[in-house]
Amino acid sequence: MKILILFSLLLWGCGQVVREGSFTLTVDMAETDPENKLFLFYRSEDESLCVDSAVYAEGQFVLKGVASYPQWALIRVLHGNQGKPVLFEDAVDYMDDALFVFLEAGEIKVAAEKVLRGARLSGTPSNDDLQVYMDSVRFYRDWLDGYRQRFGKAYQSRDSRMLDSLNRESVVMREKKLETERNYFDSHLGSLVALDWLARTYNVVREKSKIISLYNKLEESVRNSPSGQRFKRLLDSVASVEVGNPAPDFTAENTRGEEIRLSSYRGKYVLLDFWASWCGPCRRENVNVLKVYERFKERDFVVIGYSLDSSRKLWLGAVENDALPWEQLSGLGKSSADAPKLYGVQAIPSNFLIDPDGKIIAQDLRGEELERMLEKVF
Repeated sequence: MKILILFSLLLWGCGQVVREGSFTLTVDMAETDPENKLFLFYRSEDESLCVDSAVYAEGQFVLKGVASYPQWALIRVLHGNQGKPVLFEDAVDYMDDALFVFLEAGEIKVAAEKVLRGARLSGTPSNDDLQVYMDSVRFYRDWLDGYRQRFGKAYQSRDSRMLDSLNRESVVMREKKLETERNYFDSHLGSLVALDWLARTYNVVREKSKIISLYNKLEESVRNSPSGQRFKRLLDSVASVEVGNPAPDFTAENTRGEEIRLSSYRGKYVLLDFWASWCGPCRRENVNVLKVYERFKERDFVVIGYSLDSSRKLWLGAVENDALPWEQLSGLGKSSADAPKLYGVQAIPSNFLIDPDGKIIAQDLRGEELERMLEKVF
C-alpha cells in the first residue's frame, strides 16, 4: 500500500503565466451543502503548489483561471468553514470528496451526484482521455472498497492467514491494474494523460531504462509539450540505480558523528540497507541480515545501514536492541546528498548489493534470496 503523503498548503492561489490559455471548470452537483466550496489544487509554472476555490451557486461550482501548462490537478469539495484545505494526493482512491481532472485550456465539465467520486469528465481532449482511463481501471477501485474492509477486519482480529491471503490477492490485482494501464498507454500515445500516467507510475531512479523506452513511444507532440520536456529534463538529470549501473556515492554521518563515504568501501561487497526503527518488516529482516553477515563477514562482505528515522534516540535504540554490529548511517546529521532520494527509496526495507568495483549487482534481496546471492558471488 502506498504511504499517504500530506502536503500542507502554504500558498493560497498563485500568480500564473499565460501559456496554454484560459480554462473554465464547471462542476454540476445538484445535491450538496450550499455552504460547501470547491478547491482546485495545481502547480504554477515554477512547480509551487497552488490552490483556488469557488462557491456553490445554482447547482454548480464554476472556477475560471489560466493554466500555465496542461497538467494533472485535483479538485475537492469541502465544507466552507473547515479552514485551510489540505491535499491528500495519494489517497484519492479512498475519498468521496476528491477527483482528478486534467487542467488545460477550454471548458472542463464535471457531472457529479452527491459526491465527486465516480463523477464523469468531459469537455476537453485530455479530460475525455482521462475519463476513458478511469473507466478502464474502475474494476480496481470497486475491488479496493471491499478489500479495505476485509483487510481491516483481518488486521483487528490478527488473522495472519487471512492477511497473507489478502496480500497475495493485492499483488494479483495490482498486476492486473498495471496491465490494463499499459494497454491504455499503448492505445493513447498521443495523449498527455498517457505521459502523466508514465510519470506517476514508475520509479524514475530505479526504472529509468524502462521509462525511457516507453517515453520514446509517445508521439512527438506529447514529447515536445511543456510537460513532456519537463519530464525529459528529469530523466536526463537523475542517475539510474538499476542493476549493472554504478552505485551513486554519498557521505553521511554514522552513530558517532563521523562522516562516512560509501565509496570508501570499494574493494568489498557492500549491502546498502535502508531501514528505520518504526518499520516492522525492517526489524524482522534485521534478523536475516545479521545471520548472513555473520556467515560472510570474513569474505570481504560488509553491511552499511542507512536509517530513515527522524529521531536519533529511536534510531540508536533500535541499533542497540537489534544488536546490529555494522556501520550505521543516517540523514540526521551532515550529508552530501539525500541518499534515499538518490536510490529511489519509496518504501522500506530496501537494499542494494554493490560489488567491489562500485557496481550495483542486485536489489531488494530478502532472507534466503540474499544468502543465495552471496553464495553465488563467493
